[in-house]
Amino acid sequence: MDPRLWWYLARVGGLMSWWLLSATVVWGLLVSTRVLGPRAVPGRLLDLHRFLSGLSLVFLGVHLLGLVADSWVDIGLIQILFPFTSDYRPVAVAWGVIALYLLAAVQITSLLKTRIPHRWWRYVHTSAFALFVLSTVHALTAGTDETAVRWTALLLVAAIVFLALYRLLIGRRTGANDPGAPPATGQTTGPPTGRDLPARPVVVQELRHAADGVVGVELAAADGARLPAWEPGAHIDLVLPSGLVRKYSLCGDSSQRDTYRIGVLHVPDGRGGSAEVHALRAGQRVAVRGPRNRFPLVLAEHYLFIAGGIGVTPILPMVRAVAAVGREWHLLYGGRSLATMAFADDLMVLGGDRVRLVPEDTDGLPDLATALADTPPGAAVYACGPDALLTSLEKTMADFPDVHLHTERFTAPRTSTSLSQPGSSASIREFKVELRRTGRVLPVPVGRSLLEVIREAVPDAPSSCEEGFCGSCELRVLGGIPDHRDTVLALGERGRHDVIYPCVSRGRSPILSVDL
Repeated sequence: MDPRLWWYLARVGGLMSWWLLSATVVWGLLVSTRVLGPRAVPGRLLDLHRFLSGLSLVFLGVHLLGLVADSWVDIGLIQILFPFTSDYRPVAVAWGVIALYLLAAVQITSLLKTRIPHRWWRYVHTSAFALFVLSTVHALTAGTDETAVRWTALLLVAAIVFLALYRLLIGRRTGANDPGAPPATGQTTGPPTGRDLPARPVVVQELRHAADGVVGVELAAADGARLPAWEPGAHIDLVLPSGLVRKYSLCGDSSQRDTYRIGVLHVPDGRGGSAEVHALRAGQRVAVRGPRNRFPLVLAEHYLFIAGGIGVTPILPMVRAVAAVGREWHLLYGGRSLATMAFADDLMVLGGDRVRLVPEDTDGLPDLATALADTPPGAAVYACGPDALLTSLEKTMADFPDVHLHTERFTAPRTSTSLSQPGSSASIREFKVELRRTGRVLPVPVGRSLLEVIREAVPDAPSSCEEGFCGSCELRVLGGIPDHRDTVLALGERGRHDVIYPCVSRGRSPILSVDL
């Protein structure tokens, strides 16, 4: 056998692996930007990205086999596993060894993508840029094909730099036009408020019966573009044709970016928002702000989900996400009757015997104590539903200090009037609010809410529940001390001076300055 065969095999394998790896990076950037168009990326384009990556691994194996078999360069397993141990061009070979480690990390996290937090995969995947640079340096300095590599490298570097800058400056598919992005007002810093988020036109794509009194609504972007990404627990502000703004939890599949899905319970004696949603028709235009997430899903080994009535809507995508990654979970779902329990069939398909449906008309109220007793220590408990359910759960939790409770309310708690900070006397005295952007100072008398006064100057100030539990009216505080009477902030956050929910909260200081 010609002794040069292994050297040629190593050269061909190395060059092909580098070219394919470079093509994978370029294609990944094309897929993640608007270069391929504003619509959703077809699955076949992502499949091509994965195919190029897999093929580069095949040729990398050929490259390594040729190096180990070739007697001239004298590279063995030790030199492949440990950088700077090769006698043949040790620094040049070391760049290839380090690149091999990065490639292994990218490939392993890609294979485990459905079983690890998405942000872990994203952070490791970003190292593909460093992988490209290291492999290019290795190809230029370790081999004997400098001329071919040099000109190819120049073209690839130019393409990748252009696409990377395009992605950063013009934006990813959820970038510059993402309603979740902070506004560039140049006045203040901090998280965006509901008022700062621009409304995105959407079209009612489908309405379907989800349960007695509950309609499922699918919304798609009016321009056909992908909608901003979201995670389980997120909600949108739905801007209805009348101008009413209502907050609804997203209950679809967070991996599907073509549509948003919400479930809306008709409340006959409500303030009109649910009735207007039920009167919508397919093809009708509305708008959304967000998504935003005040009910995020944390990492845990075991989950207990508790839903009451329409409170199942933020729980459904959580169950779907946890089931997808193979975590242990159980769901306790109560409702007035089986016919009123939205998405029960979807949940049964997802969980089977993990799901316990408790219709009140036949089975009574959910047994919270038993569900908690069957939950292992350290579990995360997620609950959403009517105030009576959550209040009972919070009392029951006192006997189970080794599990962690996360709740979201759809109605104000009966004790909301007592949620002001200790020692506050703001409920019996007047204060003033300064609208910093305009310089106006308005008195807030006893008996009137801060939101009512603000609307005299800013009629379109956003709100939804106006009872202190949804967070839609959030404002940044620029000066003064707020008296928090909402249930959006956890007990440990009630000392914050940077935010206020003016529908129920007031000022403790004589003047409260807000970002309006």
